[in-house]
Amino acid sequence: MPGNNEEKRMKDTLEGSSDGLDERGNDIYPVYRLPPLSPREAEEYLRLTGCSEQGVGIMRRKFTREVIKVPEITAREAIMLKQDMLSLGGEACVSENSLRDLDSIGDVVLEGTHKQLWKLSRKLKAQPFSLPSVGSGIAELIENSVKKERCILRVGGRTLGFPPARVMGILNVTPDSFSDGGKFFSMETAVEQAIKMVEEGVDIIDVGGESTRPFSSAVSVNEELDRVIPVIEELRKRTKCLISVDTYKSDVAQKALEAGAHIVNDIYALRYNEDMAEVIRQYDAGVVLMHMKGKPSDMQTDPRYDDVIKEIYLFLRERSNEALEAGIPRDKIMVDPGIGFGKRLCDNLEIIRCTGAFSSLGFPVLIGPSRKGFIGQITGRKMEERLSGTVAVSTLAAFAGADVLRVHDVGEIISSLKMTEAVVNHLDHR
Repeated sequence: MPGNNEEKRMKDTLEGSSDGLDERGNDIYPVYRLPPLSPREAEEYLRLTGCSEQGVGIMRRKFTREVIKVPEITAREAIMLKQDMLSLGGEACVSENSLRDLDSIGDVVLEGTHKQLWKLSRKLKAQPFSLPSVGSGIAELIENSVKKERCILRVGGRTLGFPPARVMGILNVTPDSFSDGGKFFSMETAVEQAIKMVEEGVDIIDVGGESTRPFSSAVSVNEELDRVIPVIEELRKRTKCLISVDTYKSDVAQKALEAGAHIVNDIYALRYNEDMAEVIRQYDAGVVLMHMKGKPSDMQTDPRYDDVIKEIYLFLRERSNEALEAGIPRDKIMVDPGIGFGKRLCDNLEIIRCTGAFSSLGFPVLIGPSRKGFIGQITGRKMEERLSGTVAVSTLAAFAGADVLRVHDVGEIISSLKMTEAVVNHLDHR
């Protein structure tokens, strides 16, 4: 970890980086973290990157420290980047093709300590091409990693710090939700369920009035308002819990915030209504920016990715920058990679493993795996039988870097998190 003087220089370097620019006004290159890799996983990943078999043999057991991916740079840049990283005692993997064709484009995987990567970020400032921007991207990633303030959410006059992972309870006020459609459709049963979640220790209650399950159809603004507004108003009277409204429509968001909601959970990440960002800013609300490929009615029609983590990371980076430029403060933004929203089984599993990659953006990361179809694909369980799978995925996601877990079964998830944390940190309980 950088020392105090280096931390000060790092901070000075990154002033103005909230708009995606470094101190010289250049773009900050999007680099992101990969999870620590076992030797077998490292072999597979290095081969996918195009590393030679000799390189695979050398590096397969070295990916145990910080692992960063620099996507799609030229071969000339990749070779210079590798030389600089090796000179600092770290490791770098470039594709064999980069050595044969200097005009080719490829990815670079870097491995090293925070100190080595920080020194690399400074060294790249003096290099040509886009390497100064790559250096700014690496510095930004490290800054987001070491700053305790990066995972703070300020909404509704309260501050949520991370860790520990927080729990968002799902309250579907719909007749057709994939999991609990109709179960809490009346205001009385919905409020009753919300009170139960509060008693179990929930941090945020997410009220939704339109199902966004695969192949679902939209409902009108008025119908959605009729479902969610009475529930939000009643919750504000009876609890002090933070309330989120699960909507992508600015009219619904505005009425919900007026009724007492604190956060807008937007599956379109401010893309559906051009007024949504302004509504959130005006009401000093929080926002969840989610990645979705397509829309609910077609998102599961053969979704495909070349690199699912890279695509989601770049999308969330672009949308969070858009939110910042619209005047939404950094400490009111969360990002969500969108488990199950235009994702295959392999994509969902990769997202859970690589949750820490999205922490590289510097915002709290929300993961919503609850009772999702991919759990059924693996376990063979029906929707109502997926509690154990949800507990497992939620716990793994939390320890992979998730800051907020959006789930139906609040009590069970909170108990699992407490128990797992006690085991991991058992020395603190002696």
